[in-house]
Amino acid sequence: MSRRLDALSKTANARLRYRAQPGWIPPMLATLGEAPPRAGQWLYEPKLDGVRALIYASGGEIRMFSRNRKPLEGAYPELIDALSFAVRGDAVLDGEVVAVDPETGQSSFSRLQRRMQLRDATRARGSGVPVELYLFDCLYYEGIDLTGLPLVDRKAVLRDVVWYDDPIRFTPFRTTNCAAMLREACAKGAEGIIAKRAEGRYVSARSPDWLKLKCVHQQELVVGGYTAPKGSRENLGALLVGYYEHGALRYAGRVGTGYDRATLELLGRKLAPLHRRTSPFAPGPAPAGEVHWVTPKLVVEIGFGEWTPSGLLRHPRYLGLREDKTAAEVRKED
Repeated sequence: MSRRLDALSKTANARLRYRAQPGWIPPMLATLGEAPPRAGQWLYEPKLDGVRALIYASGGEIRMFSRNRKPLEGAYPELIDALSFAVRGDAVLDGEVVAVDPETGQSSFSRLQRRMQLRDATRARGSGVPVELYLFDCLYYEGIDLTGLPLVDRKAVLRDVVWYDDPIRFTPFRTTNCAAMLREACAKGAEGIIAKRAEGRYVSARSPDWLKLKCVHQQELVVGGYTAPKGSRENLGALLVGYYEHGALRYAGRVGTGYDRATLELLGRKLAPLHRRTSPFAPGPAPAGEVHWVTPKLVVEIGFGEWTPSGLLRHPRYLGLREDKTAAEVRKED
């Protein structure tokens, strides 16, 4: 038994539960936060831009699942090999598979995509994209359900029951200076940080006890159209945006979040007189569905995660109108 678990047992901790290893524990999910938390005790981890992985070690066998319970052993066989030696006993662990960009030193979702669709171990090993597994939680160990324990205790067990060596890593965390950590992450081009309540238990749902604080890149872009609204939304569904390159308007993607009712009404009024029958975008990737094209005069500020290899925005969010720039001035910013 883990030294930490042995200590917990001696104190007769009421939240320790003994049970057989479950076949599945749905993962705990983070809520998007607007700002660092100001009250209570929290732990702060880097937000890794990869694929969530739930690891089940039992009788020397390792199984790995995605957050929606799809098997991942064929996609990341080298991690399975490493875990078979690293995990000291029967356990359920939570973590993130990442591929590190060698130029930036940061986890890259775009780079990991070359591995994500593979399910054949031979092809995965030959993909040329090395991966790492960052573990950040322990939900079960040697007959004991840990989900009712505080996060600080689960992390202590996690550190104790796994042998950490490349490519298996313990996710580092801080207990103070959240704002500084977020600034550092953004300055390095990382995705952001995760704030987790130190005394929080593990719940199989989205919870405000885990907060995503994301670094968002910003870029002025030109509106070339919009999609029809759906459900209760009025005026528009998503803005279709782009930038000028060699005199042509290049499509950069659709922006469907960041609007309130007043913003939708304002954009509706500004877009109405700009309607046209044909697309203003240069040939290339194009949006699907019901589209209303507009003359490209409106400039907006968009926050986003990164540019994808195909030249589209990842996780774009509307931030506001830019009336201090003309559409012709808008270029893709690096």
